[in-house]
Amino acid sequence: MQLTLKVVSFCGGGDRLSVTLTRKQVLIADGAMLFAAVFWGSGFAVTSWLLDYMSPLWLLTVRFLASGGILMCFLWNRVKKLRRKHVVLGILLGGVLAATFIAHVVGLLYTTPGKQSFIAGSNVVMVPFLYALFYKRLPSLLATLGAFVTTVGLLVMAFTPGMSFNLGDGLSLLLAVGIAFHVLLVGNLSRRMDPVALTVVQLFASGVFLLTLSLVLEPIPHFGDVSPKVWWGIGYIVAFVTVIPFFIQTVAQRYSPETHAAIILSMESPFGYVIAIALGEEMLNLQIVLGGVLILAGVFLAELEIFLERRK
Repeated sequence: MQLTLKVVSFCGGGDRLSVTLTRKQVLIADGAMLFAAVFWGSGFAVTSWLLDYMSPLWLLTVRFLASGGILMCFLWNRVKKLRRKHVVLGILLGGVLAATFIAHVVGLLYTTPGKQSFIAGSNVVMVPFLYALFYKRLPSLLATLGAFVTTVGLLVMAFTPGMSFNLGDGLSLLLAVGIAFHVLLVGNLSRRMDPVALTVVQLFASGVFLLTLSLVLEPIPHFGDVSPKVWWGIGYIVAFVTVIPFFIQTVAQRYSPETHAAIILSMESPFGYVIAIALGEEMLNLQIVLGGVLILAGVFLAELEIFLERRK
């Protein structure tokens, strides 16, 4: 069984690219992104804790420069084979990523990790609309329905009576928009260039952008005074919340529709909540269970498309 994706380039020329995917490829890609969602879900609580010891921009700078530098050391041979225009596109993608994560860490200063994880998860319902806008083509009905059901589940899990909307929540909403754009861009570019090299370029470029902003907007921290436990936390978000999941996402999106990617990656929100419960920061209740069931139903609808789709 094969699925056909028609992708329109964002970089001009109006050229179209048709990609034929097997059911097995899509399932493996979606499964891999589920692992990425687990890693990202763990990042909300760890990042919130690290913000008690390091300023937002410098924390992001260390995270992305270290991640990009590590990958550059091992994968330079892949990067140097890129064409110049692909390097430029990777750098622009890194700029989108940097802006998205600025909204992430600054938002955490004013809201809770659990609340932000659910607001950020609303990107899943934005992707079908952005997909239609940029590709001039509607995504599949099942995938779109899955995106809406997943979003309802996220809203159910996040709702609390009398909840207010503050600055941190507004930045978290910008984070959701940034994630939606990033999913679309990664899907497009990963099919036009080496996705492994794209991962390296976007992470390193993000680090450079963030370093520039940090030098201008925040005082240079005394890194020698940072405690070992903080460095262990930074090491965790570098390896397990940045290098591994971004590598998985960029490669896997080459073989998965954007709506699938958005739904699967939105699982970072319930995973983040489960981790927050394990750390004693949140409480488990019937509302959380109901929301989780709806999210799983949305994922099921998206994956059901693979089995019902006839060969085109």
